[in-house]
Amino acid sequence: MTKKKSDIEQWSDVVQQMSAAELPALTLPLHVLLGEAVDVAKFFEKHWKTQIDAQKRVTRLGLESAVPKDSKKGDAARLGPRTGDEILSLQRATQEAHTRYLLTVETNKSPRERGKFLLGEIWATLSFYFDDGVEDEKDQMLARIDAAHAADPDTADALASALDDYALLGEKHRDALDGLGGFKAEHLDEARAVAAELRSRPAQAEAISRQAQEALQLRNKLAALLVERMGLVRSAARFVFRGQPEIAREVTSAYERRKRAAARRAKAQPGPAAPPSPASPSPAAPSPEVPAAPLGG
Repeated sequence: MTKKKSDIEQWSDVVQQMSAAELPALTLPLHVLLGEAVDVAKFFEKHWKTQIDAQKRVTRLGLESAVPKDSKKGDAARLGPRTGDEILSLQRATQEAHTRYLLTVETNKSPRERGKFLLGEIWATLSFYFDDGVEDEKDQMLARIDAAHAADPDTADALASALDDYALLGEKHRDALDGLGGFKAEHLDEARAVAAELRSRPAQAEAISRQAQEALQLRNKLAALLVERMGLVRSAARFVFRGQPEIAREVTSAYERRKRAAARRAKAQPGPAAPPSPASPSPAAPSPEVPAAPLGG
């Protein structure tokens, strides 16, 4: 009996043909990408087929209507009936690759990975807690911090500054955040401690082992493929549902919407301009170095 391939193995041929030097930068936290991937796959499953009534009249177009008639089977630049499954497979593969990377990093010697984890947890919890449909002072404070750190470089000092800022905002709502979605209020204290440790270390690039470099490269390649396919679905949704924006909005990135809102608010406020937000991932035309790969054993 043939052993079923893992998700990473299913994409190995594609990954091997990708150039690490030409990978696009990931412009949103990994945990956000992995969460949104599931939402995009669900949207695809719900809206792929065109709906037809008993009289064979089209009641709502589906994403399948965005596939040109001359589209070739397995063309990575086009949608197909398995795109949703591919997104879920890439989501699982990226998560597994990230776990492999973390296991190769000497976390006991470096607080950076822990700091990134804490920053992601605090940001995600604050965003969920503040997203109550009412635009108030809480949203404005988070937007200002988002804008201030939108273009942060990947350095220990920048990470330390972001940890301090988000933890300070979290402290104002400590009791409400504690236990929300499994969040621990102790993370706020740890974030401040990790920030202090980051600042106490020499300001130099941290070397990681060759094994860790390879694991990180694999994760980044899989993440790039995931972003690409999610972009295909979002691009098709904007086109197919251009007359139904409420449907198209379902598959947009809440993280990117908040970033854009933060940038707009920062621009509207008097005083020094905040750093511009990084560009959102484009809807994704895959490069020739990223060929399609069918899933399956």
